[in-house]
Amino acid sequence: MGSIEAIEREPVLDHCGIVGIMSSQPLELFQTGLAGLTALQTRGQDGAGFCALTDDGAIVSHKATGMIRNVFTDEVKEKYRGTIAKVFGYQTRYGTNGSFQPENTQPFSAQHELSGESFFVAHNGEFSVKPGDSDIQTSDTAKFVRALARTAGETWESRIQEALSHEHGAWSLIIGTNEALFLSRDSLGIRPLSFGFYLDPDTGATVWSAASETSALEAMGVKTFYDVKPGEMIRIDPDGAHSLAESPKLSKKGIIYAACSFEGIYIEENSSVLHQPRDSREQINTPTVQEFRHACGRILAQEAPLSPNEVDLAIGIPGTGIDGGEAYASATAIPYIQAISDLLPQNDPRTFMTADLDTILQKVLEHFNFDADALKGKRVVLIDDSIVRGNIMTGLVRLLKEQYGVRSVHIRVLSPMIDNPCYLGVNTRTKEQLIAYREQDDVERIRNVFGADSLAYLSTNGLKQAFGDNPNGYCYGCMIGHHPPVDRMGNIV
Repeated sequence: MGSIEAIEREPVLDHCGIVGIMSSQPLELFQTGLAGLTALQTRGQDGAGFCALTDDGAIVSHKATGMIRNVFTDEVKEKYRGTIAKVFGYQTRYGTNGSFQPENTQPFSAQHELSGESFFVAHNGEFSVKPGDSDIQTSDTAKFVRALARTAGETWESRIQEALSHEHGAWSLIIGTNEALFLSRDSLGIRPLSFGFYLDPDTGATVWSAASETSALEAMGVKTFYDVKPGEMIRIDPDGAHSLAESPKLSKKGIIYAACSFEGIYIEENSSVLHQPRDSREQINTPTVQEFRHACGRILAQEAPLSPNEVDLAIGIPGTGIDGGEAYASATAIPYIQAISDLLPQNDPRTFMTADLDTILQKVLEHFNFDADALKGKRVVLIDDSIVRGNIMTGLVRLLKEQYGVRSVHIRVLSPMIDNPCYLGVNTRTKEQLIAYREQDDVERIRNVFGADSLAYLSTNGLKQAFGDNPNGYCYGCMIGHHPPVDRMGNIV
């Protein structure tokens, strides 16, 4: 749970973004890691930070609440630019668990209580709340760090494995020690984590990097990417990467994966390789997120077509609706015009969390720029990545008709209805906030709320078709149909 500020924000926000670096020799790699983190800004706006463990045992760290550019100002970047270390960790936070306070920003650093060794943890996902735990202010990651700090064991791998054996939920973890970087994913593969390496051109050192998305690895100079497999733990040290443990989730039907379907729909960057459910680490011929979103648009055009006789222009809602919108327009031969564009600085969070329609209209005007000449008198189709609460779309339709003279507004959505909460990273919190649940999954009732002339969603089968080779390895628990349902403990039920 979060503070009042957290509750009054868009109910679907992004997962955290994490970055880790392990070099075969100490280097100045602060800027490299920050470049990777900046590529993940859309995954979290609540806070950001970094930690480095130097060879002399010192912990160098800086973190604060806010956007990355506000946390790492020019002055801060200059201060830490010369940090020399083998091991670095970074995180940009979207807090689903724990209050939105500076002490809950990451990475967390600590000393092991028995050995005195320093370590840090950067976490993407959400550990399930343990029965009887009434502390809702401390983040789940901070609780895990405390447990790890007192876990017995001669090696870090044994300590980490023991600490994780008591956890449930969804996670990708980067844990740094003085001599190694440890990577771990939950056994269902819900949260993504990729890694790779490059050779430093000046020293010849091998620099391994890990991140929530491959776009961050690219920003750090990595060209070939590998997945941490579901349930796997990897140790990266000066000698390379070593797989230490695999624990696939077993059920009566065999191994089950439940990669988050919302990663591709809403969260990941266009250039990233699509997060996929599989037990291999190779990413050869894996589509990009942009290619996946194009597929969603093409399939939606087949399922819910409009023609140039019905619509004058198509508009993708700025952000993750544009790629699918362009594909929908191309497949239906409707002219595409970006007549709605973002006004806010790139990667700022969405803040349409008010029930008052007049306030919504003002916020839409503050957020978007409208091409009045292109819109006046036109019949338009809006294509969006998803509809959760519905306030944004309600305000857009009313503005287009009342202030910009649009004759008709049709809506096409690049995902199925979202009518069920998620407990493991995408914080939709309660069913009552979701327009599909409130309107009983009735498309016509939702259309009336929006004041639109038509409304259609991509079907669950259409989404699975867009995912390609292994569509049943994804979690669709927040969508109509709720398959497979993942409970609060991260179990398939």
